[in-house]
Amino acid sequence: MHPRRRDIDEALLDLRTRVPGGKIVDHWGGEPNWPTPEQKRLREKWFDSMAEALDAALQRTTFEPITIPGARSPPDWEFIVAHALKRLGGPVASFPGFSETKQRGGETFITLGTTSDELVVYQGPLELHGHVHLSGTVVVLGDLIVHGALMDGDPADSGIVVIGNERVRALYRGADHLVVGDLEADLMMQTGSDGSWDVGGEVRARLRLEDSDLLSQEDALRRSLEPAPTKELLSHGWKLCLDVGRGRTKVRAQPLTESPSGD
Repeated sequence: MHPRRRDIDEALLDLRTRVPGGKIVDHWGGEPNWPTPEQKRLREKWFDSMAEALDAALQRTTFEPITIPGARSPPDWEFIVAHALKRLGGPVASFPGFSETKQRGGETFITLGTTSDELVVYQGPLELHGHVHLSGTVVVLGDLIVHGALMDGDPADSGIVVIGNERVRALYRGADHLVVGDLEADLMMQTGSDGSWDVGGEVRARLRLEDSDLLSQEDALRRSLEPAPTKELLSHGWKLCLDVGRGRTKVRAQPLTESPSGD
């Protein structure tokens, strides 16, 4: 057992018992109530990998992206490592470090993170003005506010954990996405990707859509959006998210749809 396992176990206990929404860490792994000996062995191996990553992160004098040995892990693992790092006072990143900002057509596009096998932990609250993409896994220690559209990417190479509340104008969701608190958006667009989706608090969205059949909902969307969307906007969900993120297309006032989790 790695010497840092105690720190990982204490962080996990703290998340389960003290942090709002912390119980969602138990969703990770999808184990049955009575795991097999092989599953128990793998679980111990994964926890030791997290402990090894934490140990390496704590030895750095300034923050650098973290790699959890043994391939990219689900965001719930990064959740535990980031929380352990915070508890122990280890260095974390401040925006705009480990990000790239570009201007295109008078608009701001921000890429958070580095590569698919690295984790960047940002000190929150983090408020971003522009459209945001992810590269690799990003953890925000605090609230995340995006004045624009957020594309979380593909589960094969990106993911996000918000240890706080998340507020975005438009969310284009397909990657692993975990929020400890509440998540609020004007528009939530579900892609065809199969990333995991966990929210500890409430999910509040004015409008929820599936990217696969926007054109078939054209009449209903013309009643929900102002101005009425063109066929070009409905040809791809990200285009519609960008327009809502810009504030050009607005979701008409209607009761927010709520749910206790992201399921």
